[in-house]
This record gives sequence, structure tokens and C-alpha cells, in this order.
Amino acid sequence: MDVVMLYNILEDEADEELLLLANHFRNENDEMFSQRSREGCFSTLIQRRLIDNETRFRAYFRVSFELFNYILNVIKEDIRRRPSNRIKKPISPEEKLSVTLR
Repeated sequence: MDVVMLYNILEDEADEELLLLANHFRNENDEMFSQRSREGCFSTLIQRRLIDNETRFRAYFRVSFELFNYILNVIKEDIRRRPSNRIKKPISPEEKLSVTLR
């Protein structure tokens, strides 16, 4: 058996293992995913604590709230993902921008 063939076999097995792991961690019935909209970082920290406090918002994101909203309005449609059979609750554009800026 040559080295290239062995490498391809090992690579295929690694891909299968990664797919199995991904499916295990993406169980949408898992409490971690089902509670994200209420208990996730975006809802608890940003929506509850930082939106009302301009100083903390600016310290956290390094941009003002107005600039954040301006950027969001410019790119919102480009980063929005529609719900589908595979992704029932896609990440909102606001949350994507928050993660990117952070």
C-alpha cells in the first residue's frame, strides 16, 4: 500500500469522525441550543445590560451605539440567513455583528 492511498484512507476516517462529532454537538433538542435565545451571551449581556448604557457599550465593542446601528443597517441583508429545514433558528444579524466586533 503506498503512502498516498494510506493518507486518503486516514483522511476519510477523520472526516467521518468529525461529521459524527458535529452531529452529536448539534443536537437541536439539547438544552444549550434551546435556551440560547434567553440565556445566551447576546441576550443576557448585550440586550439586557449594554444597550441602555452607552459608556459600557462603547467600552465593550469599541464603537458607539449609533455606529453599531449604522454598520448593521449597511450589512444586515448581506449577513441575514433565512430559516430552513437545516437551520431552524439562524443567528441574527445583530448577534453576528456583535461577535465580529467583539
